[in-house]
Amino acid sequence: MRPIYRNLHIGAIATFYVIALVLRLITIAVGNRYPILWGNYAFQLSTGLGPIVGALVAMTIFKRKAVYTTCGKSVWKSILTIAVPCLVFGIIGGLDMGFLCLLAFVYGLLEEFGWRGFLQNELRDLPMWQYVLIITAMWFLWHLDLSQRHLLSFFLLLFFASWGIGKVANDTHSLLFCAAFHGIVNFSKRGSLSDPTFLLAFVCVIVFWIVMWYFVNIPKKRNIYRHQDFTRRINI
Repeated sequence: MRPIYRNLHIGAIATFYVIALVLRLITIAVGNRYPILWGNYAFQLSTGLGPIVGALVAMTIFKRKAVYTTCGKSVWKSILTIAVPCLVFGIIGGLDMGFLCLLAFVYGLLEEFGWRGFLQNELRDLPMWQYVLIITAMWFLWHLDLSQRHLLSFFLLLFFASWGIGKVANDTHSLLFCAAFHGIVNFSKRGSLSDPTFLLAFVCVIVFWIVMWYFVNIPKKRNIYRHQDFTRRINI
């Protein structure tokens, strides 16, 4: 076995995935038995509990440390990542649409804490194409309700999502940013991309995120002060 594979903690990964699958199976079974629950927002959120619960249990039992955190490299950027689109969609679609946007991000965080926060973190020493493919396969099977989806297109969607959101995680370490990308896809199903106003807002939100995270860099004040102190001492 190659050295990089020896570093994988199979026990932690297996614990995470079994818990994620079991909780997903339970919620789907309950939803199918009582279809009225699918219209309940709290129940819809519960279908995403598996990854975060599995990750927390595995990290606690096996004492695994996370590289990716809730806010990652920037607290204020992570907060704006969530707040701005909720405000934008709330303005163009009313309070209900703003609330649905927030729920989509919350659901995204429940999943992303597991898929990126834990699983990608555990697989990060593997070549990118390998951990992307592994996460895609596990994420694909976790959904369980595959009979209701077009399998090939759904697998490809998850593959590109695993690559794209995985890159976001590596670049920013922010699970809120990962959750936002995950959530905005789910949220777009609630809105109408054929509506010019909604589509424009959707595109503007994505552009805002990219510009803010990748092109806006405000230096920390304490570093400025240290530089000023150092300059002052030289002058003296």
